[in-house]
Amino acid sequence: MAYPTMAVANAFIQRARDGKLPDLSPMKLQKLLFFAQIWYLKWHDEPLIDDIFFRWQHGPVIPSLYHEFKHYGAKTIDQFGTFVSPKGAIAALVPQGDKDAWEVIDEVIRAYGDYSGWQLSLITHEGAPWGKEGGPTGEPIPNNDLPKWIEADGAAA
Repeated sequence: MAYPTMAVANAFIQRARDGKLPDLSPMKLQKLLFFAQIWYLKWHDEPLIDDIFFRWQHGPVIPSLYHEFKHYGAKTIDQFGTFVSPKGAIAALVPQGDKDAWEVIDEVIRAYGDYSGWQLSLITHEGAPWGKEGGPTGEPIPNNDLPKWIEADGAAA
């Protein structure tokens, strides 16, 4: 099941608040979400996040997430993000019962959680999809292109 971007972002923020993910800056959050989307697509053949990434200068970005957290700059995110629904502003989270989603989130943290946002940005610039398809064009990155990062750079999955 694909979740709203903010629900998956809040799952990473929850892990950071629990002390399991250090220095969660907005850039780091974007890149961790990117890897979570890739791995979930690779393992389950469906997206984890119901949104798409765009090719920005410092790597893949979900614009709505960028705007939600940009006021943090390079500082650590300490509050959940919200989105507006018919019920008002909601700080949604991936349900604890979704073992597949939490397994991917925790594996991405295990593999990439100690990297900085800048280091993760460099990692996202490696591999065939970024280099061969034009880099930071501002264009959307189709979900079916995402698993190519794993194939191109041998990233753990």
